[in-house]
Order: sequence, then C-alpha cells, then structure tokens
Amino acid sequence: MTAIRPEAGRNLNRMILVMLPYFVFIMYAINRGTNFTRALFMNCDHSLLTYPFYKQPKQILRLFQIRLRELVKINLLPAFVIGAGLCLLLFATGGAVRITDYVVLLVSVICMSIFFSVHYLTIYYLLQPYNAGTQMKSGTYQIVSSATYFLCFLVMQLRIPIGIFGLLTIVFCTTYCIVACFLVYKLAPQTFRLRK
Repeated sequence: MTAIRPEAGRNLNRMILVMLPYFVFIMYAINRGTNFTRALFMNCDHSLLTYPFYKQPKQILRLFQIRLRELVKINLLPAFVIGAGLCLLLFATGGAVRITDYVVLLVSVICMSIFFSVHYLTIYYLLQPYNAGTQMKSGTYQIVSSATYFLCFLVMQLRIPIGIFGLLTIVFCTTYCIVACFLVYKLAPQTFRLRK
C-alpha cells in the first residue's frame, strides 16, 4: 500500500497508532461471553444449582476457572488474528516508532478479549440472572450489561497512543482477573443460585 499510495499508507499508519481504544468496542462485539453463559445455564446449571454441593466456595471457584479457561480459548483465536493483523498492517504502512509497540498492540488486544471473557463469566456468577424456566429475571444483570456497552462506546471515542493505552489495558485486565476470582470465591456461594 505504501508503494502504490504513500499518503494513504501514512494516514492509515497514523490512525492505527492512536486507534487502539476503538478495538475495545470491537472485542466487546465479537466476544462470546453472553452466549457461553446462557448455554452453561441451560445445559448444566439450571439443574445442578438445586444441589448444595454445587454451591461450595472451592467447587464454585474451581468450576469458574475451568469455564473461564474454555471461554478464553473460544475468544482467543479471533483476538490473536485481529492483534496480529493490526501488527502486520502497522508494519506495512510505515511501522511504529518503538519495536515494543508491536508487542503491546498484540498483547493488549488479547487482554481485551480475556477481560470480556472474565467479565461476562463473573457477572454471571455474581448476578446469576435466570430462573428455573431459563427466563432472565435480574434487572441488575441487564444494567451491568448495558453499562458495559456504554463504557465500551465511550472508550472507543478516545485517541491514545498504542504504548500508553496498551499498557493500561494490560494492567487493568490483570487486576480485573485477580479481583474477579476473589469476588467469585467470596460472594458466589450466596449469589450463584436460581432466581424465582
């Protein structure tokens, strides 16, 4: 592209260098978290939540970690393809100022995907929204889901260099994962139940 239309390549390069926040919304849109948790409830949890052993803190955390690993696997492939594609596009249109920008770009897109995987599974465990008839009964769950959409839309409006936004994304994702596991372990025994 830079050989045929150098100006277009330079413009695309400048755009990629500050458009990483835009990919928060893209990763939100392609994440399979909502469908995954709905399938978990319909295929498994709506029956097992009637048994006391299923609500013990260690069992809940163990199952949460297993499910999180599987959800991350589902979301990781598109995130890796998008991150790697952005790195290649950045390189093809003139490159980045620092070589570390490529690493931060790839890792931050993967972290966004992991964040949404953790987020949707965490709110499922802490706000379990379904009743025995698999109908959504939690207004709080819907508010949190709507707030997530709104925040992603707001973040999309930002124009921040890859290095700064990428590092903030990585730190935030890591912190969120640790806090989410702690909250699920402490609170899910009381919150992970069938709604009436």
